[in-house]
Amino acid sequence: MPVSLIAHELEDKIQTYREQQFTGFVKVTSQQGHQWFIYYLLGRIVWTKSRTHSLRRWQRYLAIHSPVFFEQITKPVNVSYESWNYTALARLVKLKQFRRDQFSKVVESCITENLFDILQIGTLQQQQFNQSLNYEACTKDAANMPFIMLQQELAWQSAQQEWQIWEQAGLSKFSPDWAPVITHIEVLQAQTPPQTFQTLTTFVDGDNTLRDLAIKFKQPIIPLAKSILPYVSRQMLGLTEIPDIIENAYEGFHPELIENIPANFGQSTEAAPEAATDQLFQNAMPLANPKPSAALLPVETHHVSTNIVPQASVSQASINLSRGKTQPRRRVKNNAPRIIYIDDSPSDSRAMAEIVESVGFQYTNIPDPLQALPALIELKPKLIFLDLVMPIANGYEVCSQIRRISAFQDTPVIIVTSNDGIADRVRAKLVGASGFLGKPIQHKKVLKVLKKHIREMPSNSVSQSGGTLSPI
Repeated sequence: MPVSLIAHELEDKIQTYREQQFTGFVKVTSQQGHQWFIYYLLGRIVWTKSRTHSLRRWQRYLAIHSPVFFEQITKPVNVSYESWNYTALARLVKLKQFRRDQFSKVVESCITENLFDILQIGTLQQQQFNQSLNYEACTKDAANMPFIMLQQELAWQSAQQEWQIWEQAGLSKFSPDWAPVITHIEVLQAQTPPQTFQTLTTFVDGDNTLRDLAIKFKQPIIPLAKSILPYVSRQMLGLTEIPDIIENAYEGFHPELIENIPANFGQSTEAAPEAATDQLFQNAMPLANPKPSAALLPVETHHVSTNIVPQASVSQASINLSRGKTQPRRRVKNNAPRIIYIDDSPSDSRAMAEIVESVGFQYTNIPDPLQALPALIELKPKLIFLDLVMPIANGYEVCSQIRRISAFQDTPVIIVTSNDGIADRVRAKLVGASGFLGKPIQHKKVLKVLKKHIREMPSNSVSQSGGTLSPI
């Protein structure tokens, strides 16, 4: 059986789940008991988890991609370490207190490492026992999968490339999660220059893996690993498995199981300078009774229009963002139906917001189609306006994804476009759209759609001329 079969097998699995737009997780296990979970949202890998070094890996990539934030949370922390995981960071992204590009880099890096480990363990198992890995898929409702779509899908390609380079370097039998340790210090001192000996005794302490050391030395892991191997072959150094930073830390990395995250915590790092820190792997020990920090102020919420990503709970449905000079709006009731417009055009969003709020509805704009599904699940709108032409994913693709979620099978989805020919209408019908709204966005046309599809109009609804807009 060729060695590349494991990579081909995993490639086929990933492609199949993508074509099926699978939502849920796949448990991958080896004969030796290694176990990984690969989480999918509509066919896209959004997260992975393993029992090996979950917290160590998470902290390592927080230190790389957001060192200022990492330094804040690894000081004497004001919430236990279990809270600084995927779900907590995703919450900060939704509250716009953590940059989404940094979040994507942290998550992509963690996914890449886990996929690399699957390739390595799977290849070694195939070579030694002529056996494949075991895959067990578990379907989940998208509403119970609190994930954020990644900006790019590079993890699988990166993992394949890194594994190929690692294998070609003759390192296939060495895990990057192993830690070098000095076995014969007298021999090492006698056979190495003083500067090399000092460097090795300083960093090779059995507490840092090869991956950790690559970060500390700020160099690629393969040259570092190859520089250590001669000492290993001469038995001056050894490579050993080490535990995670905290025992059973992986239990805090079940995103779908974490429900009771503190409502408001963390500080914005968007404007903070990104500088490297020397102490990258400082232990974040859990506190028995964490006290809230005075700096962690609650986010003020208002039941008016929301822009960008929705908040972490429906009770915090919207944040009043500055949108320039707009005309006064009617007061929107907290229980008013919510209308969502998925569109990347600020001007069209402002026009839609003015109309929707003028008749007493709550309004949310989602400019990023990759964030549409998590936001819809969170906010549960009564009606969805969906722009046809957007970057990355067009309106047809997003509509098709929306209809795959059982909670939105009956929710009106209105395609907004300047192209409303017969072919466009047929395609929209095939993906489950409820109707069309032609551009430019006009008050009368939007009100007609709202009146047609929403039977419980707000009591303070008014028509364009100021008269009462009666329900159907």
